[in-house]
Amino acid sequence: MEREILIQEEYVNDGWKMLVCCILLNQTNNKQVRPILKPLFELIPDYQSAIHCPKESIVAIIKTTGFYNVKAGRIKRLSASWSEFANTEGMSVKSLSGIGVYGKESWDIFILGRFPRVITDKKLRAYVDAIRACQTQEP
Repeated sequence: MEREILIQEEYVNDGWKMLVCCILLNQTNNKQVRPILKPLFELIPDYQSAIHCPKESIVAIIKTTGFYNVKAGRIKRLSASWSEFANTEGMSVKSLSGIGVYGKESWDIFILGRFPRVITDKKLRAYVDAIRACQTQEP
């Protein structure tokens, strides 16, 4: 059985987009989030465009993911603080608005390439277990 490809895997080269995905995945799943990513990232391809984009435009695209007003607000606040975060060494990703344990664990795994000792999300845990299994099978 093949493992599920997580959305975060597709954004390892863009930490802001990966965290936006984490916000969108809150209280929903990959199947609901995947279809809206292309139109969302066409509307807001980077944090600067998200800052200037009307919240209502984001809501219109992410509505099917649930809690859309909360998520749109979090995306706007994350974007507003992104520049400071990206330019401040040692600043924790959890200090960003809307980023909790899931976002922190995703950041550690997909952006920093570190596997936390304790992983609370079952899909993230399955991903790390699969990676570790592949690493132990290599000669």
